[in-house]
Amino acid sequence: MTTLKRLAVYLLIFVVILSAVATLTNFWQSLDYYVYRTFYLDRSEQIEFPKRIFLIDIPHHAENKTSYDRANYRKRLSNLLDTIAASKDNPRAVLLDIYFENEPQELETLKNSLKRIREKTKVYGVYDMREYEQITFEKNESSQAVDIYENYLDGFRLHSMFEERMGVLFYESELSFPREGGGYELIEAVASKVARDVNVNLKDTPPSEPRGFVLPLGNEKSIAQQTVQFLHTGDNTAGGSFSSPLTIDDNIIIIGSLAADRIAKINKTGTHLVAWALLDQLNGNTLAKQPLTQPFVYVGLILFFALFTALLFALFFKYFKRLQTKPLLIAFLSFFTSIALLLGVGAAILAMGQVIPMGLPLMAILLSAILSWRFAYKFLVTGVAEGSQKYDVFISYSRGNSDWVIKNIYEPLKAFRKPNGDKLNIFFDRDSIGIGEAFTAKYMWAIVDSRFFIPVFSEEYYGKNHCRNEMDLAYKRSVEKLITVLPVAFSYDAVPPIYTHINFMDITVNLNFIKDIEKVFE
Repeated sequence: MTTLKRLAVYLLIFVVILSAVATLTNFWQSLDYYVYRTFYLDRSEQIEFPKRIFLIDIPHHAENKTSYDRANYRKRLSNLLDTIAASKDNPRAVLLDIYFENEPQELETLKNSLKRIREKTKVYGVYDMREYEQITFEKNESSQAVDIYENYLDGFRLHSMFEERMGVLFYESELSFPREGGGYELIEAVASKVARDVNVNLKDTPPSEPRGFVLPLGNEKSIAQQTVQFLHTGDNTAGGSFSSPLTIDDNIIIIGSLAADRIAKINKTGTHLVAWALLDQLNGNTLAKQPLTQPFVYVGLILFFALFTALLFALFFKYFKRLQTKPLLIAFLSFFTSIALLLGVGAAILAMGQVIPMGLPLMAILLSAILSWRFAYKFLVTGVAEGSQKYDVFISYSRGNSDWVIKNIYEPLKAFRKPNGDKLNIFFDRDSIGIGEAFTAKYMWAIVDSRFFIPVFSEEYYGKNHCRNEMDLAYKRSVEKLITVLPVAFSYDAVPPIYTHINFMDITVNLNFIKDIEKVFE
């Protein structure tokens, strides 16, 4: 019953600590991203940008200007949209990687251009989510051109938020914008929405539950080849022209201001990130190996490896008796065996195109190994482990009687031979505990590993802490029939009162007590 209670306590400790670690997302996710970047992230030069997507760069500033003029920019953007709308070619979709603020300058001009181009193709725009973790959705709406998002763009509000951790870029399929009255406004990623609308092979429904995507970055040269500028001379806002020819028909057009949209932290252009994300979504997320995100599968893996580590420890402890008194070594063996299995399972899942996030499973394995070690250590201290029977006999005595013990017990037993001619393997602290070794742990584990225990009762014996610990542990084991106690007493009065019920050899009565002990080994 005591063992079961202790096991329940350790299980509770495991759940509490692992739950606490799970809340430290920056810690274990950083480990996940480091492993992903090191072993799984494909090289960018291996990913080519396709011919079916074009990027149009419309400068943020007018020619030879150093400041941003919103009215001028919106009129130039409207001119670009009108140019595409007037073309005889029909693009498959137009994606505006541009925020639309609630400012009046040329807003009606922009709306008219959006209305005209929507008669020809679907048009999408990105919603400003830069402060979604700091403010409410309603407050953010007050600064946005709500009418454009709700009436002039397909997909309404769509986000283009990307994060970087340990060199890995990723984005969420949906972001939750908190509302003032409680609840959230869910904003879908622009890449996944556009991909579903233009690719007939993809389901025209948003993901059933939010998930994260690793963003594969491709060849910069190949995307540059698919990029053109739409330019105006001076302050002109009409008559813009493309820097080089581009094919509009049946292609996806992404419009943005590349220089103004450069993200300093990662030295990448936001419009390029949107383009690579769209490409990956169009290809069914096959350009980058995606992490395993199914929560029940992931939690199942965590619990499986924790349980496997504990069971492995238990098997090593039970069947490798010579290791029983080395629980730390068993913990190391269990830990590294579980890691090997985790890598094997990871390789199998990788073959299916997904990656196991290693952080929490690794933490579960480590925590399980540590708690198993502590549980076994306490198990040994209680004296109920079977032991390896490494030693034939353990001699327990007070140092004040060492000369007598050596002459009358240790030396005779050392000279004794078993029927097969072998010497007795004796644990005697003087010879068996080296300088610098942990004294208490050494003798307690040696008792667990011994077949017989000889306590030499003298008047001072049970008053010594180590002697008392040795005798108490040996007696517990004798009750469980795991060791045989052969007490030798200097006199009846020298026997500790709590052990007078045990048969002992009184050297004042039995002068040939050593012969009686030797008969036991015969």
